[in-house]
Amino acid sequence: MDPSAFFYTSCTRGDGWPALTRFHADLEYRLRAQEGHGISGALGAAMNPDTAPSSAITKAGVMIALYSPRYFQDRACGLEWAVVQARMRRRAHTAGIQVPGCLIPVCWKPVADRLIPQAVRRSESFPGPGAFDWLRGQGLQALVSSSEPGADERYYVFVEQLAKSILDAGRAGLEPLDPDEARDTLPAFGSTYGAAGPVRPGLRVPEQPDPRHESAAGEPRSVAISYVGADQAWADWMDDVLSEEGHTVRQRRWRVGRETLSQAVERARDGADRVVVVFSRSYFDAGNTVPTDWESAFTPPASDPSWLVAVQIDAAPRPVLVRGVKVLALEGSGPDQAERLREGVTDPVGATPRDPAGGAR
Repeated sequence: MDPSAFFYTSCTRGDGWPALTRFHADLEYRLRAQEGHGISGALGAAMNPDTAPSSAITKAGVMIALYSPRYFQDRACGLEWAVVQARMRRRAHTAGIQVPGCLIPVCWKPVADRLIPQAVRRSESFPGPGAFDWLRGQGLQALVSSSEPGADERYYVFVEQLAKSILDAGRAGLEPLDPDEARDTLPAFGSTYGAAGPVRPGLRVPEQPDPRHESAAGEPRSVAISYVGADQAWADWMDDVLSEEGHTVRQRRWRVGRETLSQAVERARDGADRVVVVFSRSYFDAGNTVPTDWESAFTPPASDPSWLVAVQIDAAPRPVLVRGVKVLALEGSGPDQAERLREGVTDPVGATPRDPAGGAR
């Protein structure tokens, strides 16, 4: 086994890069403390190819899957899961032994049961009650970031336990997978509209059908957020709220000075089932717009009345030609407001009351 690829941490960068890198570094440090400096790990979501070589997932003896709602939307993570599963099946076939411990799922952020892909549910590797089951309630990220008394102690106890599991599983001796075979492996989950962004270098994700057409029922799978830079914090909050619900979310900042309002909205609509537009004083004041620009951008056609989810975050009066647009006015970012946002995205026509006066409600 190549010591530079002893273990692989599979994750998605959007799940909080500082916490992810801290956990990976702490785990690597603990393994080296137990087994020597020859042991290293690869962090899958790292952007630097020298830090996460594309061949690491085909060579590493163990993969830790830091799963979350975003993780199960990410096709690159789905491919990594499938590659390790393929190597485990090959090992079982050639050696006649099962090696489920070589794929260790760890709850990074809690996931509702209905959002767990079927391929994962059927996997022998997915955890039932066991040593790490207590993390499924709050997720490892909450423990990594917690400042509560005793949190650090619980965290380092967990890291030590996980390090022992990795060392035990690493002795199974999974054979490397040929890179060409890895590239042709179908992802276990995730979609074209998943949260991953670019696929890991060297791993090509095979094309799959557009998941938005798999079922006419159910919640939308793709949501874009249109906003201006001054409202970045709101866009980030909405992104987190909707991603936790299982939506695929993309932020589309209006590039004021480089595109018109209509161009910004059209860019957001491209490939999205819903467009959450963050109405605010900053949004209304941005760009060199005229009254008809607002009407043409935000009057949904009769053939598709549900694409627009207009969310107002302050009391600024709306431009006159969009005062009849249905608006969901939020009063802060508490749990009740988060629930209103989720309902508004699920059912824009029914959940956002009409406000003929055009003021914030």
